[in-house]
Amino acid sequence: MNEAALGVHASGSRPAVSGSEPAESSDDDAGSGGGGAPGGRITIPALLAVARLTPPQAAQLVADLLEQVELTATRRGRPVTLPPEAVTVSDGGRLTIDGVTSRIEVDDGLVDLIRGIAANCRGSGFGDLLRESVSGTVDPQKSSRRIRRVIDPELDPDGEARRRRRIADLVEAATVRPSASSRAAAEPRDPSATRNGPAVATGSLVTGTGWYPPVRSPWHSRRRRPSRRQGLYAVLALVVLAGSAVAAPRAWDQLSRGWDALVHPVNASSAQNRIEPVSPPPPAPEDPAAAGGVAPAAVDTGAPAASGQITGVTASFADGACSPGRPCAVRVDVRLDPSTVGAVTWKLNVYDRCTGEVREGSDVTIPAEPGRDGVYGLSRATLPDSPALAVAAITSVPAVAASEPLYVPAENAVCR
Repeated sequence: MNEAALGVHASGSRPAVSGSEPAESSDDDAGSGGGGAPGGRITIPALLAVARLTPPQAAQLVADLLEQVELTATRRGRPVTLPPEAVTVSDGGRLTIDGVTSRIEVDDGLVDLIRGIAANCRGSGFGDLLRESVSGTVDPQKSSRRIRRVIDPELDPDGEARRRRRIADLVEAATVRPSASSRAAAEPRDPSATRNGPAVATGSLVTGTGWYPPVRSPWHSRRRRPSRRQGLYAVLALVVLAGSAVAAPRAWDQLSRGWDALVHPVNASSAQNRIEPVSPPPPAPEDPAAAGGVAPAAVDTGAPAASGQITGVTASFADGACSPGRPCAVRVDVRLDPSTVGAVTWKLNVYDRCTGEVREGSDVTIPAEPGRDGVYGLSRATLPDSPALAVAAITSVPAVAASEPLYVPAENAVCR
């Protein structure tokens, strides 16, 4: 876009923005300021050379620039030109135009200023939008609307005072820097620098003695406290290292012995290479006849294992085992053929396997519910003091059947 898009053309005189013509700066003022402007002000190019603007600050300066250009054009009644050195920013954070000359030909000064502000802006997205708004159109009204559509979202009315204070801080910081021309005049010229190549611009690299905006450390270079997870990983690593240090000698010894057994020949005669049995073999059962005893006789209950509605009888020690000469509790389970059985009666018989004596116990009756397939109960009998005994359950109702005998002791019984 050119100055025709914003209504800025050339004329023949230099009107001021306000009613009175601003006083021209003296040589002392021009040498002492930060950008060639009177004290307390700095030109836009000088400010952009030493400071970076945020999107709100850049939008505020562009809004002031549009307002000043439109106001000047309205007062003069015709478009004007805009030299960059005429646009200054005061220490109050406001952009003003100190002097404007007019001529007939078109001037691109305003476009260059807006593009410079866009290039200086920190937010690349806002800068790109601002550069696009000043290109591609020659209609003044349309171009003005495009620029304001870009800057209006950044211009919060409640934050105007804050934006101007920040701009004023930048102006104050920039005006205390020594100017490029004064530094170049104060420093002696090095002939060798001219011979070796072009000199670097002193305004951008020479360190000034004034105040500078603080440079914050980027987030990725700041030192941060270790997190709990890092501490946990460190503790686990220490534990693993300690365990490895403790287990390393034993593992090395086992590896050495395994390697020796694999490489060196084995002497089968040495006691070290013989494998002993894990446990001794079980002792051979004693022969009752060799010990001077007599094997006990077998037990005959005289009743079948199942009869009639009884399909089976099972007897088991209720306490796990019984001993001769002491009471013995026996659990009796009677399995029935599902039918109508009113009750089941049994008794415990104790058999002396050495003498053949049979001691019959008292009857025990357990009612049976219709349709059930079995009943159970507990019976007690006092065992005689004999080296070989047997206990069996004998039913009498609804049929006669007997369980397998339980031996006391269970094995290695001998009659003397």
